[in-house]
Amino acid sequence: MRKLFLALAFASLMCLTARAQEKHPELPAKYAVATNSFWSNWYVQVGLDMSLQNPYKYDFSKVFPNGKTFGVNAAVGKWFTPGFGLRAKINWENGIKLFENGHASWLAPFHQNGVNMDKGGYLAFVGDIQFDIHNIFFGYEEERLWNFQVFPRAGGVYNFGVSKGSPLLGLGVGSTFRIDSRFSIYADVAYNVVSSGHVGVVEDTGQSGSNGYFDINIGLQINLGKNTFKRVDIR
Repeated sequence: MRKLFLALAFASLMCLTARAQEKHPELPAKYAVATNSFWSNWYVQVGLDMSLQNPYKYDFSKVFPNGKTFGVNAAVGKWFTPGFGLRAKINWENGIKLFENGHASWLAPFHQNGVNMDKGGYLAFVGDIQFDIHNIFFGYEEERLWNFQVFPRAGGVYNFGVSKGSPLLGLGVGSTFRIDSRFSIYADVAYNVVSSGHVGVVEDTGQSGSNGYFDINIGLQINLGKNTFKRVDIR
């Protein structure tokens, strides 16, 4: 059975590769990508997001509306190669009255709806290591309409509602949808694991590391300066 699964996975990959080559027959069979300067391939992102809190021993099926919050995010990033990039991102959640969810009782202090927002919500800062799956497996294409990425992340979060901070580790997936050479729409989702500090619980309760939340983001990406890579035919 294991061999069958491996064979099916290999066949699927070959089909996808063949389709990519059929769609773009003008691409050289073998090429390299010339490295750009440090100041090339930078971008900024601004957008809106929603978080779904998943605290220890709480039933996630009841996250709507108990664990749902809204906020804003901003990021700056750089692609060092078509397949590898870094992004620094900041998210201010549950601190803007326009986005208030009066039923959010799963964001500390628990079961005191509105208190967390009144105290400023929470602030997360993360660094993402981005891998562009399309460019890694199908080659770089300057005008590709859709690119898919995966990213592990690390950072920290500070919850103003309980005046406590926490380290953060996460894993996410994202996409960019090209509008033109300067603008794209981005959308990504990640699950972030945090310690008991995020929920305002004393660490010796056994809850440390058992808490987390999803964040779902959408917004506008603006490419800065030179934002393409040069292909070099090596046939």
